[in-house]
Amino acid sequence: MTQPAPPTPAITAELLDALAARVARPDFDRLQAQLRSSGYCARPVRLQGHIETCDGDGRRRVWTTDREPDGILRKACGNRREAVCPPCAERYRGDAYQLIAAGLRGGKGVPDTVADHPAVFVTLTAPGFGRVHTRRTGADGQPRRCRPRRDAPICPHGVRLSCGRVHDDGDPCVGEPLCRECFDHAGAVVWNNLLGELWRRTTIYLPRTMARLTRRTQKRLRELVRLSYIKVAEYQRRGLVHLHVVIRLDRAMPRYRAHEIRPPATGFGVELLERAIRATVEAVDAPLPDATGGGRMRWGAELEIRPLDQQARREVAGYLAKYATKSTEQAGGVSYRVAEHQIDTLPVHEHMRAYLRAAFKLSRDPALADRRLAACAHALGYRGHCLTKSRRFSTTFRSLREAREQHVREHRLARSDDRAQRALATAEQRIAHFRYVGQGHITAADELLAASAAARAREHRRLAREARAMEFNTGGKT
Repeated sequence: MTQPAPPTPAITAELLDALAARVARPDFDRLQAQLRSSGYCARPVRLQGHIETCDGDGRRRVWTTDREPDGILRKACGNRREAVCPPCAERYRGDAYQLIAAGLRGGKGVPDTVADHPAVFVTLTAPGFGRVHTRRTGADGQPRRCRPRRDAPICPHGVRLSCGRVHDDGDPCVGEPLCRECFDHAGAVVWNNLLGELWRRTTIYLPRTMARLTRRTQKRLRELVRLSYIKVAEYQRRGLVHLHVVIRLDRAMPRYRAHEIRPPATGFGVELLERAIRATVEAVDAPLPDATGGGRMRWGAELEIRPLDQQARREVAGYLAKYATKSTEQAGGVSYRVAEHQIDTLPVHEHMRAYLRAAFKLSRDPALADRRLAACAHALGYRGHCLTKSRRFSTTFRSLREAREQHVREHRLARSDDRAQRALATAEQRIAHFRYVGQGHITAADELLAASAAARAREHRRLAREARAMEFNTGGKT
């Protein structure tokens, strides 16, 4: 079970004494190095063991945790969710940004010419499952009243289905149903759960629609153009998932050159892509399980399509990377799996509690056993990943991690005088023997040290980005 990140410990006299004692220890420098190598993780995984290298003389033990502070190795938890571990989420966000930006502007093995490929930013929303409080803005950007109604209708449960308030951005009321009894929580859970199938069908129907609009056969279209995409799932305040998608057009390549990314043929532009997306979203649907009453599920009425110019491509990469580290905390949910008996004691509002009850109730139906609704109850039924992409859109997280590992290895060889570290960096084969001993910082003093160092590193990166942006804008003249 993944628990949220613990709050930074309050500064007390006892904590200051523990901090002074920790700093005075002879292995404090090694502790700082471990915290730095884990990215100042808020919930580091604690391991014990050793690493061996293989050479012509056989195996050689070159490093062991016996000589490390507290006899352990602190490894980053790697959780992408900001509510669970802010430092690891920031690293994931940085990798996500590079992955998205590479598919829009080039780099990381993607040709720079990709910046001229037709591309659009699409937001696909969920249909309505009941009226909720919302923050509305007018054409002038000014906030408007939530749901003003002159007739002020009354629902069957005796609740007025209108709201004349102007909600602030942080108003906890936003996303809450006007009438909780009228909101179809079971339908919303099923929609979240089947969202992946609706998206799969959308990716199938979109090329077919383009073929129809260009009066070509589907086979001929596949010989001319290839659609590449990357999508990020975001929870709305009402608890439903919607998708932010970047779709790019590439030239279709033969199988032996499938890795190449070339601009599409003349005639395949943004206008055609936008028309095809609108027609597809309007027509595509997916079947609902018979156990829930059957029927078809469709996208919501709100559809936003934005052509991407050079400036917009930079903004979209940052926007999507930010949402890749979010989860149900956007809707006021929890970030870890829960059991049915825990629902009444969870620190969530009643709207989220109703989602959880609906998910567990549906999970008891044998016909829905394969939908994993109980396991995904904390995700409000959604069982997909936050960020997915087509194979040819850009690079991969694995490639980015390998590049970072290679950079660290080169850095050690260039600057480290530690024989064990240099042996690890130069070894062609390493064999690790570790066992799990726990997770999280051992003492509150260690937790405070990591949190303080993470804040300093974050500020240093912010200043470095600002300096680099200033240098870019001034052409290197300051």
